[in-house]
Amino acid sequence: MNEASETFDVLITSGGASAGDEDHLALLLNKEGTITEWRIAIKPGRPMAMGFWKNTPIFGLPGNPVAAATCALVFVRPAISKLSGGQWLVPQAFYVSAAFEKSKKSGRREFLRARLAGDKVEIFKSEGSGLTSGLAWATGFVELPDDDVTVKLGDKVKYIPFSSLDL
Repeated sequence: MNEASETFDVLITSGGASAGDEDHLALLLNKEGTITEWRIAIKPGRPMAMGFWKNTPIFGLPGNPVAAATCALVFVRPAISKLSGGQWLVPQAFYVSAAFEKSKKSGRREFLRARLAGDKVEIFKSEGSGLTSGLAWATGFVELPDDDVTVKLGDKVKYIPFSSLDL
């Protein structure tokens, strides 16, 4: 990381950001760097480390591929734009009728892999953050807020197409 921080403007890692015995990034940042965020309240996505290593911004993405992709799109992409002198990128979203039902408790925002099906949006059948097939299947995310939410068939939900994230 020392060599990388002297060569690159931003460091991005995957895995090692949690609190387990083999999760060295958060421990290292706490000990020798600066950690500004650690456990973010999104699903999929936590844990994620954000901080600095020798004055170089570092993003420690989760080890699960879907969680890593979600955090990269939601946090890293807009942050790199801002660090490059641009603006914080806010994806274009619109509201579509749900072709699914789902309930969630308050406490964290959820990003569900989704795709349009006619004039409705459907979600991937499994929420596992290790299933990359859901990313290949999806054309965007349905974003559910931090609150208690019960989505019924036909309710309007926020849909963020991957195309608005430049994918």
